[in-house]
Amino acid sequence: MSVDRERGVAIVNEALGPLEGDTVFGQRWGNGDLIRITTKELSALHEGKMLAVDVEGEFVVYLQLDEESED
Repeated sequence: MSVDRERGVAIVNEALGPLEGDTVFGQRWGNGDLIRITTKELSALHEGKMLAVDVEGEFVVYLQLDEESED
């Protein structure tokens, strides 16, 4: 597992629901949904595009590949 608390991003082996204990970021109250991306969406990230993800019909999270990262 890899956790970058400053950026709020973690690489984990499984998704936890809110009633299954603390997440890698501590206790959370949301439903802990799993969002699966397709190979087409992954390719779009590698092409420099972003993914917009709807979160519970209330928030939008944008995902972008960090090509400058050494990880």
